[in-house]
Amino acid sequence: MKKKLCFVLLLLFTYGLNAQRFFTLDNDGPYIDSLTQVIKSAKSDSIRGITSFKLADLFRRSKKNELADQYLLIANKIAPKYPFLKTVAIYYNAAGLVGKGDFDNYAKQLNLANTELKKYKTKDSYVLQAFILKNLSLVEVLHNNEVEAMRLLVNEAVPLAKKGGDLEVLSILYKSIAVIFMNSNQRPKANTYLKIAKEYIEKASTSSYTYLETKADIYITDVENLCYLNMLAEAKKSLDKAYEILKNYPNSNMNGSYYTAEGYYFYKVGQFNNSLKSYDKGIANSNFHKDPLQANRLKFSKYMPLKALNRLEDAKNLLLDLLGSTTQFALDQRNFTRELAFIYEDLGDTKNAYKYLSRYNTINDSLNVSESQGKVAALEAKFNKSENEKKISMLEAQRQRDKLVAENNKLYYGLLAAISVILLLLVIFLWVNSKNQKKIAVQHAQNYAQNIETLKTQKEMEVTQAMIRGEEDERKRIARDLHDGIGSMLSSLKIRFLKISNSSEPAQPNEIENMNTLLNNSITELRQISFNLIPETLLKLGLEHALSDLCHLLVTDEVNIYFQANKIQKDIPESVQIMIYRIVQELLNNALKHSSCTEILVDCSQNGSHFHITVEDNGTGFDPTQADNFTGQGLKNLKNRVELLNGKMDIHSSQNSNTVFNIELSI
Repeated sequence: MKKKLCFVLLLLFTYGLNAQRFFTLDNDGPYIDSLTQVIKSAKSDSIRGITSFKLADLFRRSKKNELADQYLLIANKIAPKYPFLKTVAIYYNAAGLVGKGDFDNYAKQLNLANTELKKYKTKDSYVLQAFILKNLSLVEVLHNNEVEAMRLLVNEAVPLAKKGGDLEVLSILYKSIAVIFMNSNQRPKANTYLKIAKEYIEKASTSSYTYLETKADIYITDVENLCYLNMLAEAKKSLDKAYEILKNYPNSNMNGSYYTAEGYYFYKVGQFNNSLKSYDKGIANSNFHKDPLQANRLKFSKYMPLKALNRLEDAKNLLLDLLGSTTQFALDQRNFTRELAFIYEDLGDTKNAYKYLSRYNTINDSLNVSESQGKVAALEAKFNKSENEKKISMLEAQRQRDKLVAENNKLYYGLLAAISVILLLLVIFLWVNSKNQKKIAVQHAQNYAQNIETLKTQKEMEVTQAMIRGEEDERKRIARDLHDGIGSMLSSLKIRFLKISNSSEPAQPNEIENMNTLLNNSITELRQISFNLIPETLLKLGLEHALSDLCHLLVTDEVNIYFQANKIQKDIPESVQIMIYRIVQELLNNALKHSSCTEILVDCSQNGSHFHITVEDNGTGFDPTQADNFTGQGLKNLKNRVELLNGKMDIHSSQNSNTVFNIELSI
């Protein structure tokens, strides 16, 4: 609720060694049993001592003071034997000063314990120091020294908690920083630190006994801050997370705080009746746990939805009941009297309105709080006026309201007309712009289609020209082979025939043998030329046999060629088979001419409509990036054939390294 009330609650119930708590899920039984068992079975006095301190603290917060004193006595007898435990004892024994309201001596004991703990460089020591500093910051807040409180938390407690490596403790510290910002009405900053607190508690170890209580407390605080910032969707998420924890613990004293947050959420979303129901549930829980401070906080929270529902009499009676409570602070009295004055004003009871605003002013002055006194002066003036002055004032107010309404109506209609004109112009602009955009889109589409068609035509021309060049090169090669090979041999054969025919002597046997050899060589050369044009095995036996024969034919004493085939189908169209054959032939010819290799591997495979070719040699290699600068037509023809079959080709090579061609064709 208000600053001092919130921090006294936190201070009264946040002492202990680990994740300390005022709130409990009402499930202490198993934890008490486990601590009791440790005390009975522990062989080390130091373990029995620290466990007794924890158990005493737990019993004290459960209002079982006799048991708390019993275990505190056990711990204090053991503590002097162990330096660290002796220092911890200062902290636990100081807790009793809080119940007496002796905050000054409590702070002195905390400072003493913190000084002694600095000697110990352990994680337990760091975590305990962080909690001591946290409680010291709460004492500073009670003394209205929030700057020092923030310094203790941010500059000292948080770094120590990080050294201790306890994420749950860090989440508690960041929530404490957020609460200071909330109480100083710096809600966006509070939201930043609550986000960090939520991140840490989500990452913290779930095995901690207090993990669920700490998590629920952080999300409940987050709901209140988010509702204040009108971030209602985020607030609902945090509210649901808190509910998932508390739904299994209906008797927990944390439900009072949960219903406070839930009621505030319902109020912010305009569900005022649901808000009242939530507050009533929280009041019942607080009364069950004999917690008048929490009950008063919930009652005061009911004031807002009651006023929103225009249940002013109920709101008035609620505030009067709170003013009669003995468990309140001066800060609460100030707030109760102020709101009561406003309620009386709304009810038309200016006498009581003036009475309570005067009381509010007195309390406010005693708290040294500077607030505007405008409402007090206005109510005092109204209280001293006569009935006639009231009537005149009412008539004048009515006249002013009528004048204001007329001016507002004039402004409203003028603004409406201006908005209508603007909207009309906007509609016209959008309509014209839409038409222009459609025209532009159509023109772009036409241009795009034309560009595609131009590129397609250009590519077809390039492929056609490449094929023509390839055919011309092939004709030249055939002509050269016929002239240099078969032509020369037939010419030689003709000369020998003429010599024999002109001679009167019969032909010698060796001459006939030479002529027969020339004739056989001519036939072989002719078959080779024919094989290069269209291999007979390709037409009769298919692509796989033709490729195998090609590789076998090109093997020499210097170069070995290895051929592998995998799942090559025989139903490939003949034109495609010829194209594939030419591609492999070109790759082999290039390797034999330029690579200086000793081995070539040819691998051909088919997978459905995709045909894969891999040709690898162990030659000298080349730079693929310079392929476009080559003067020969081999690679260019190869690329054109691949493109003609909608394929793609990858070349992996470098200087003084092997070369690999990977080709994938669509057949």
